[in-house]
This record gives sequence, structure tokens and C-alpha cells, in this order.
Amino acid sequence: MAKHLARIHGTEEDKVNCPFYFKIGACRHGDRCSRIHHRPAFSPTILIKHIFKHPMREAELQAAREGRSVDGIVVDEAKAREDFLVFFEDMYVELSKFGRLDALHICDNVGDHMIGHVYAKFSDEEEAADALNVMNGRFYDGRRMEVEFSPVTDFLEARCRDFDEESCRRGGFCNFMHIKPVPMCLIRDMEEDADEERRREEMERAERRRKDDRRRRERKSDRRRRDRDRDRKRRSRSRSRSDSRSTSRGRGGRGDAKE
Repeated sequence: MAKHLARIHGTEEDKVNCPFYFKIGACRHGDRCSRIHHRPAFSPTILIKHIFKHPMREAELQAAREGRSVDGIVVDEAKAREDFLVFFEDMYVELSKFGRLDALHICDNVGDHMIGHVYAKFSDEEEAADALNVMNGRFYDGRRMEVEFSPVTDFLEARCRDFDEESCRRGGFCNFMHIKPVPMCLIRDMEEDADEERRREEMERAERRRKDDRRRRERKSDRRRRDRDRDRKRRSRSRSRSDSRSTSRGRGGRGDAKE
């Protein structure tokens, strides 16, 4: 029985646990889902919810504010691409401060439960925990970051293969990840810059540790020297008092003999 449950966990056969939340870290039914969403207490992957401003949704909101029809909206693809790459670089720079990123994916989906999602997978769970603790509640471009651990660790299972082949018929409302493509040359450059920055910071931390150790040794040496000086002075005063008492007794003894 246990083997059977382990085999079907997170699949469509599992009638208890939500397979979409298990694979995608998001479910279109949200808290109304009839199956359980097991939110992990720890994970190498964090999810920053709805932080990327999707150009189509932004264009629709702008048209609604101006009282225009949302039908036939045209998005400037060149500007949208440039804005996305700037966003990707910003996210990569901030998140890579906490550790090495194995993956950074931004969703192109427009469904309410996935729009603007950013997934960041770290090489270590502790690095992901540090990123969550620091990033959660911060603001980016006027939006407050809502960060949580994600059960997604295998993006091959999470991503839409049809989207990768430009053949997804569901479009932006697909329930699998439509991961926005990023040039590999940019990713490699960002990785190299992040590695170099971490090396520089580690060297600076090592130098600070050396300086702190040297200062601690100097303070310890100063305390020892002061203690030795204090003990020497104490012994010197003790000898002086002893010599003074001995002299007083000697003088007193000679006076008695004369009388």
C-alpha cells in the first residue's frame, strides 16, 4: 500500500494531493481546490508571486484606466522584450547574492494563479531560506514581494513542452509553465558576474575575519599585559607593606631594649 501511494503521489491518480500544485507550485483553484496543497517547510526553490509585470496585462489595465476597449490591444514586442531582460537581470543580481542559482524562470502565463510568477532554484536549501527571509516583504517597482517555498524542483515536469515548441493551443492560460526564454549568453554572463561577486565578497569577508582575529589577539595580549602589570604592582605594594611592617617591628624592638 505504501509503495502504491508513493508511486501515485502528485499524479492524477492521487485523489488526496493536488498534482498541479505538486508539479507547478500553483493551482487554478487556489484554496478552493478539493485536494491538498502540501506547502514545503524547506525547499531549494522559492516562488516570488505575481512580481513580473506581464506586458499584455499591463496594456489591458492601461486601456481600462483610459476608458478604451481592451480588444485589439497591440503590445510593443521590442520594448516588452527589453523590459523583460532588465527585469531578469535585476532578479538574477539580487537573488544570486544569497548563493548560486541553478535556475531562474519567469512565467509568461496570464492565468490569475500564475501571472508574473518567478521561480528561483538554489543549489542549497539554506541559501533559498536566506533569500526568502530577506526578500519576502520587500518592494520591487512598487510591488510588495510575496515569497514562499515551492515544491517545484524539476522544471522539466513543470514546463509546457508545446510552448517550448511554439505550438501550445491554450496560449497564456495554459496550466503548465510558459517559461520566458532568455539568451544563454546572457545567463552565462550573469553566472560569471555572480561567481566573481561572490568570490570578491568571500575575500572581503576573509579579510575582515583576519582583521577581527588580529584585533582580538591584540586585545587579548593587551589584557594579559595589563593583568601582568597589575599583578606586578600588587606584588610590589604587598612587598612594600611587608617591608614597612618589618621595619616598624625592628624599630620597636630596639626601643624596648634601650629602656
